[in-house]
Amino acid sequence: MKLFRTGLVGLLVAASVVFVPTASADPDAVAAAKDKLDRIHEEAAQLDAQLIETITRAEESEAKLEVLKQDLSAQESKVSQLETNLGDLAMMQLNGGGLGGGVDITGQLLGSTDDTTFLSGLSTIQNETDRGVADLQTLQVEQARLDTLQKQQESISESLNADVDAKVKLSKEYEAKEAEAQQVYDRLSAEEQERLRKLEEQRQQEEAAREQSARESASPNPAPAPSTGAGDKSDPPASSSGGGSGRAQQAVSYALAQVGKGYVMGTAGPSTFDCSGLMLAAYKQVGISLPRTSQAQISAGTSVSKGDLQPGDLVFYYSGITHVGMYIGNGQIVHAANPRSGVVTASVNSMPFAGARRVA
Repeated sequence: MKLFRTGLVGLLVAASVVFVPTASADPDAVAAAKDKLDRIHEEAAQLDAQLIETITRAEESEAKLEVLKQDLSAQESKVSQLETNLGDLAMMQLNGGGLGGGVDITGQLLGSTDDTTFLSGLSTIQNETDRGVADLQTLQVEQARLDTLQKQQESISESLNADVDAKVKLSKEYEAKEAEAQQVYDRLSAEEQERLRKLEEQRQQEEAAREQSARESASPNPAPAPSTGAGDKSDPPASSSGGGSGRAQQAVSYALAQVGKGYVMGTAGPSTFDCSGLMLAAYKQVGISLPRTSQAQISAGTSVSKGDLQPGDLVFYYSGITHVGMYIGNGQIVHAANPRSGVVTASVNSMPFAGARRVA
């Protein structure tokens, strides 16, 4: 889904001026800020995932209600027609219908003087009684079905209303986390902000070095170490390296073309995206259908190790699988980061790695 974070990089890269660290930077303050920002980002990611699930449920409820509305209309017409038929039958019997009119069937039967007329009248009474009983039973069955549909409509409507309220609540909580993170960052001095950025860069470099070392140990011809720089809105996206199927490369091209567009929770293009929405839209362009949420997308395709990533692979982050990006090669991903950063490129190591899947 969408993540409120390109880690600390999302907050820090926004400042284009590079400050030289000085002794006035308080290491304890920077460490405390980093820990707090990491916690806030994780909490925001969880809210983000909950919101996407809520939006998905609401959309499903709306679709069910639309179908149910048509079923209810047809069922109401059926019940109304059965009620009309029963009423007509009752009026016919009351007015003497069946054996010549003017006198009710029972009266004609009692007044008959021969066995043939009597038996014929008796048969007519039995047939109309059976018809009335059958129509009444049918009406009862169809009315019960109508009642069931009405209860389903009420239940789905209540669920939809609850999800709509939850969407508003989650959106406000998410925005509050954004504001809280910004406040933490703003309270740092320029030197402390720069130190925070350096710490994040160092973490990414160390992660990349560990991966490179593991690859060199497993291969006699190790590949060059991947770049660890994080992209931003103003920088052109890194071009994809080799590998990946034709459709995967097309998905990468689509995702990269969205760099600079905005991030809005619950959207999948064309002008704004959340994290899973960007993946959904990119692969939809090449005829591949993905689930809506990052938690569901991690079940698509086949599992890929971090060391075997190819352009087009989906890369998931955080223990709760609350964020997803697309690997584009050269140690980079493209993703819808958060409302502040929008769609950007970043290091594949910019967030805690949770898994990867190849879907093309």
